[in-house]
Amino acid sequence: MATRKTLPYWLAGGTERCDLCEHPHALQSQRRCAACDRASCEHCVTVDRETGEVLCHDCAAEAGKEGG
Repeated sequence: MATRKTLPYWLAGGTERCDLCEHPHALQSQRRCAACDRASCEHCVTVDRETGEVLCHDCAAEAGKEGG
């Protein structure tokens, strides 16, 4: 009989909840906004390609960097 392997932390769902979309994610994959320090999952942030600055979608829209 085959045994089940434990899922890697990035696939297991996690114990943290994103402040924006409320989906669970692993603490290790959490991103924090440079402007408001909001904890978010990797899907709810925008990363500036030039500076590497991480902004939540709300702060990115205010800064005019949405989709950057």
